[in-house]
Amino acid sequence: MKNVLKFLLETEKLKKMPRTGWRLMGIKNPETIAEHSFRVAILTWVLAKIKKIDTKRAIKIALFHDLCEVYAGDMTPFGYYLQLPKNKKEKKAILMRWVRLSQKEKIKRAKKKFEKEKRSLMKLIRDLSPWTKRDIFSAWIDYEKRISKEGRFVKQVDRIETLIQSIEYFGTKKEIGGTSWWEGTEEIVEDPLLLEFLGAIQQRFYHKKRDKKDKLPNVLDFVLKIGKLKKIQRRCWTIRKVKNPETIASHIFFLSLMAFLVNSEKKLKINEERMLKMALTSFLPTVYSSQRTPYDYLLRNKSESEKEKILKRWFRLSRKEKKERFLREYRREKKALEKLTSNLPLYLRSEIIRLWEEFKTKSSPEGYFLGQMEVLVVLLQALQYWERNKKFPIETFWEWAFESSDNPVNFEFMDICKKKFYK
Repeated sequence: MKNVLKFLLETEKLKKMPRTGWRLMGIKNPETIAEHSFRVAILTWVLAKIKKIDTKRAIKIALFHDLCEVYAGDMTPFGYYLQLPKNKKEKKAILMRWVRLSQKEKIKRAKKKFEKEKRSLMKLIRDLSPWTKRDIFSAWIDYEKRISKEGRFVKQVDRIETLIQSIEYFGTKKEIGGTSWWEGTEEIVEDPLLLEFLGAIQQRFYHKKRDKKDKLPNVLDFVLKIGKLKKIQRRCWTIRKVKNPETIASHIFFLSLMAFLVNSEKKLKINEERMLKMALTSFLPTVYSSQRTPYDYLLRNKSESEKEKILKRWFRLSRKEKKERFLREYRREKKALEKLTSNLPLYLRSEIIRLWEEFKTKSSPEGYFLGQMEVLVVLLQALQYWERNKKFPIETFWEWAFESSDNPVNFEFMDICKKKFYK
């Protein structure tokens, strides 16, 4: 578990690392690599289910495909293909076009990029168990080399998610966003289903017409809505005045990684596909349902000094109050999730809602396990905020973590965290 903690602390960088292309294009507070990976994983799941390929394999490839960027950074075509000029007008003119190079030059530069990212990934996973390293590396190399149909599929989905994000940032006018995102996407996408999905994007944003009987426009609507989670910050941090806290999207990405690592390293035999899908659904209701904490009522109409005192102690409820609060939140969130998934194909909608319910109620081995992993993910994030600012009320999170944990894995991980953060 010591090596799991080390891996997670390094991977944490992806929550803060902005995607280079958006930063070069002048987007303020662009999505991070973790947030991008979150939506790639969701989009992969939904489309792989329709495509009827190995969904578990595809999701893992989507989750792991950018882990190499922990040390290598986000290497965009503009960065590793071209040297951009300092003049803003000249730079903008280049960024408005897709990068075109000779095939020989493309291969040369792509090889250099691949070797750098491979070294980065191997450095990141070097202390994990042989079977976990093999799992992560095989998924990554599959994505890079497009070895399997799942690897080829995710490579294309990744580019489509980037296209969707470009439209969300720049709109559809050529003079604002340029044509580079479409050109880059059309250069790589060849799967018939994904070409059809590109058609749904064109219909939605350019022609304003849609066939209500077609399921792909509804999938696109769903994907656009969950994109909001890239910007929604976690309330448990905002009420404690944490600067630039993690978003819901990056939290889901990190929870997915934590669950995978612990299950793999400890060989717990939790159903991996159900676990990963469940992690991806865990906080989807937040698209429509506002976040609430046990402290919300207590903090109303209080001064800043009073709020600070309240947040320094763990908020305890009676068993009856806990049950009432849970049922109230469960109904509210389920209603939000039903609204979010209302237009998806029935088999997808049913799967998402069922997995979310199991997570909320801990009514399956995967639901129970993921609930325990959520405790560790929150505690680890709190410890990092406390390390940055010793005024952060870390004691309340330790109390909560000990009260919420009831398995040896959690206590082992918490013991390692103590040794790491309280030297």
